Amino acid sequence: MRRPVKFRIAFYLVAIVSFYLGSQFLPESLPDVGWSLSAMWAQPDWQNTLLVSLLFFVVIPTLHYFWIIKIGEQALWKILIVLSLSSLVARYNYPEQLAQYFEFISWLKYPFIAVLLALELYLMVTIIKAIWGARKLSGDPRLHMIDKFEVAGDEKKDSKEAKQLELALMFAHEPASWYYAIPRFSRKHIPAIAHIQLLSANWLHYILVLTALVGVTAGSYLALAGWSETVAIVVATLIFYGLIMFVANFRVSRHFSLYPWQDKLVVNNSWWGVSLLNLTDISAVEKGEWSSEEVGEDFHFGRGHANIKIEFVAPQRYYSAMASFKEDVETLYLTLDDPDALIQHIGEHKPLAHNKQKVA
Repeated sequence: MRRPVKFRIAFYLVAIVSFYLGSQFLPESLPDVGWSLSAMWAQPDWQNTLLVSLLFFVVIPTLHYFWIIKIGEQALWKILIVLSLSSLVARYNYPEQLAQYFEFISWLKYPFIAVLLALELYLMVTIIKAIWGARKLSGDPRLHMIDKFEVAGDEKKDSKEAKQLELALMFAHEPASWYYAIPRFSRKHIPAIAHIQLLSANWLHYILVLTALVGVTAGSYLALAGWSETVAIVVATLIFYGLIMFVANFRVSRHFSLYPWQDKLVVNNSWWGVSLLNLTDISAVEKGEWSSEEVGEDFHFGRGHANIKIEFVAPQRYYSAMASFKEDVETLYLTLDDPDALIQHIGEHKPLAHNKQKVA
């Protein structure tokens, strides 16, 4: 597992545990001691509240900055998501004396949201027009959005083009999931060059995922029905709607994990991650065998030892978690069922001076 992914998972686990445990230590009410810090610290209830506040608004955002933004090379503005989440938890878990201040903050945010919505609406109109214009184009809608909005070279993470691409990919995932989930829609799909050996392409994994989805849907309905049947139906329906994405995940992993598109290579790391590789940026492709220790921090898609190594003269962009994360790929390792087919395809469409085969 790559270093950014490890830290991403570690942050989510730490944040969930911190929010849960921190909420348990918060008192229901606080003694009135004014705003003297020394007087607050002398009271156990105030001590707990101050320490939990430090955890919510200093420790967790700091971890997010170093573990997600710095290591994962993400946009700095995303730290606002964590601060907003901390404020939301504080609003519903803090003693009433403090929770009311977060109610005021929640009202204060609406003018800022209005400005952001105006900007987002402008971008959304542009993106929806692009998606509508691409409705008659064949293939994965996500690829057309990447091809239209991706900026070559070093782009600023907060640039208009970067934001357009992020939103465009997010919107494109919905029609793309239907495109892949229903076999008739993708019956004319470009044939795969080879198949990445992904766990999500396994029939047993597919059946277990669908069984778990049905179980979670039923469990959520039963858990909420006693409180509100309407809410239970809405939540259960939203969860079960994930069926479309999980079916698409299986079919993409099994049939369309690696295929050509225009003058590029499409690499689908199951449904959740996609990369559009420029053939002209490939400097070398090598067949061999590499363990996870040899791969190290480089990208590796597939189960087992990698048998293909692709090097690039310019970093390629990899989008994961429905375009929530984007990372640069300088070297890519793949575990394919037919590595020779990929080498042949690259050799035919982009002659390389460094095509070679590593001796095991």
